[in-house]
Amino acid sequence: MLGAATVILALVPVVTSTPPAAAVTTSTAPGPVLVDAGEVSTEVRTAPFGLAFRDGDGREVLASVPGRGRPTLSLHLSDLQGLLGDTDVIPARYAPITFTTGKVSMTQIEPFPLVTGNPFLTVSGGTTYSLTNVRRTTRLADGGVRLEVATDDPTGRKAIVEVRPDEGDAVRTQVQFQPATNIAFVGAGFTSGPDEAFHGFGGRRNAIDQAGESFFNWIDQTIFSVPPLAGQPQSGWYQQAQFISSRPYGFFLEQSELSRWRLRSDRDDAWQVESNSAGLKFTVAPGDGPKAIQTLTAITGRTPVPPSWQVSPTFAQTLVGGLTGKSAAAYEAEIRESIRQIVELDLPYESFSFEAWWMLKQAGRLDEIIALIRENGMRPLVYFRAWAGNDGQGLEDDAAFETAKTEGYAARRANGSPYVFSNTLAPGKLAVQLDFTNPETVAWWRLRIREALDAGADGFMQDFGEQTMWDMRFADGSTGREAHNRYPIDFHRATREIVDEWHADNPDRTEPMFYVRSGYSGRPGSAAYESANWCGDYESNWSRRTGLPALTTDMLNRAVGGAYGFHCDTGGYMDLLSGPPSRELFLRWSWYAALTPGNRVHGGPVLEQRFPWSWDEEAAQIHRDTLRLHRAAEPYIMDLWREAKQTGMPITRPLWLAYPEMPGAHQIDQEYMLGPDVFVAPVVTQGATTREVVFPPGCWRHPETGQTYSGSATVPAPLDQHPYFFKCGTTPFEPPTR
Repeated sequence: MLGAATVILALVPVVTSTPPAAAVTTSTAPGPVLVDAGEVSTEVRTAPFGLAFRDGDGREVLASVPGRGRPTLSLHLSDLQGLLGDTDVIPARYAPITFTTGKVSMTQIEPFPLVTGNPFLTVSGGTTYSLTNVRRTTRLADGGVRLEVATDDPTGRKAIVEVRPDEGDAVRTQVQFQPATNIAFVGAGFTSGPDEAFHGFGGRRNAIDQAGESFFNWIDQTIFSVPPLAGQPQSGWYQQAQFISSRPYGFFLEQSELSRWRLRSDRDDAWQVESNSAGLKFTVAPGDGPKAIQTLTAITGRTPVPPSWQVSPTFAQTLVGGLTGKSAAAYEAEIRESIRQIVELDLPYESFSFEAWWMLKQAGRLDEIIALIRENGMRPLVYFRAWAGNDGQGLEDDAAFETAKTEGYAARRANGSPYVFSNTLAPGKLAVQLDFTNPETVAWWRLRIREALDAGADGFMQDFGEQTMWDMRFADGSTGREAHNRYPIDFHRATREIVDEWHADNPDRTEPMFYVRSGYSGRPGSAAYESANWCGDYESNWSRRTGLPALTTDMLNRAVGGAYGFHCDTGGYMDLLSGPPSRELFLRWSWYAALTPGNRVHGGPVLEQRFPWSWDEEAAQIHRDTLRLHRAAEPYIMDLWREAKQTGMPITRPLWLAYPEMPGAHQIDQEYMLGPDVFVAPVVTQGATTREVVFPPGCWRHPETGQTYSGSATVPAPLDQHPYFFKCGTTPFEPPTR
């Protein structure tokens, strides 16, 4: 295939562990070994090897699946664009710990700009072996244990397994091999059953419970609802390798490499995770939902509490027609008209974002536009992205592309040349991915960020981060195979350090905001660094996959992983296939945004941006009401954010977390709690005038009509009203008067 980058390799990296605590005892006895970790514990079974995790009451919540049979051949195909799905050609082998020797290939298509970095086909094959009996046990000073474990690999390969207390009430397991050569995947298998639900995994839109699903973790651009641009149903811009089980426990896979998850998809009594790495690291946190979330997010990170203005509504001026060119004068005229309309209609936006700020700077108009925004009571926000391109749209310094190439600031090919790929925003143009493992790149990035903040911007969109190709090379020695999912962490960490440094140097200015599209989990992950995260480039439609009905599922799945500042482009962003949003879609989306942590109007990059004033006076009035509702809820949202930062309990809460005993709660993904006292049931169906609502236990009151509800009910849902309810006897905030 012309332009396809296909990489096939034997994997040889050696996985290094945390420096071990001093060993205090050594034994060859075959009996079980207990590891205590705060209030929880793990029993390590030695003949054969296996793990059993127990909660504070001594109940077993997770146990290794028994190993079966002999070494087996392995062949797996995965089309991450959703055409073939995720397929085990040969059934997977399950055991407590497995490893597959062999090869992995990934095919990506560089000249396909809308999905740069997305895999079109992944193939892995080889032989799968497992760990057998423990040969030697060494007790460590921290209470953990190091094990030498035999395998059924006829070459005599052995495993070194460490099971040790992690932060909080959790246990961390690390697996390495001697030798570590030619290993394609390392996996762990555990028992399960039809009672178990799997919640989280970041911004997944397909479901709130992944039981029965099989998928890869590989952040990608899933712009459209049709193949080959849609990705698999579980695809997403913001992914996490962590979940909360209903059994109950939390699980976090530390590896950032491509991981494969089988969650009772191929057998009904077990689940398995495999990582495309030469070792494995994972943490188990026994405990119910709130406890497991608190423990895991203390490790993987929680979104910092922002200044209050950052949760207030933002208006974003899209660079419509940027692909064909737009003059600075035309863009300035659009900005001025939008500000005039915002003021005239009394729309309570707190900030105004404009993308083509560099174009205005080149034209000598940036200072005046920033002053105009501030004069009208809003904060100016600008734009940055993870790559440098020669598209000339005015989104960045036109010289950035050549500078990044010639100065070594970009990821490289194996031969040392800059890795140039098709520009995501402008077909026929080129781009390079910035290398944030290179200190010189970070220094250059610092100059660029500080330039915008010094010019008067109070923050910016931090766009992209999914474009890392499998065979890219980075300054720290990693390849795209290792760095693809990790890239947003490096990207956002570098920016966080820069904005914090700038704010320390400019204490009279506000803490800058940067909201991100891509994200991944880690120790910590990107959630620990970003100011907020947005949904990605959703389409302007009613699709369950990329439109309004996908929002709540996405928001809740990432919230339980510590990513709190969720918002989405009101009306949807991508309009190429769907067309601009209709009046009804725009207003339903406006109501949805009213009771989420963030709120931003943005969209229409190809055809036409639609505004609150694009239809009629009534539409503008309804949109204003949605903004006023959000402004009224902001103090409550800020209190919830402070609680989330301290405890991990998210701002927006799925019903399975808030009411775990509620029938069907583990599958409900179109209703949610905003904190403990506000229940929200957005309208996401075209043409609806009522909403079928399943209420949580107890009494619930619509604060504007005074009507009370319990159980199940059909509630009114005209276009000028949002189905949200206060727990009876509470007033978390005062709704605005109409």
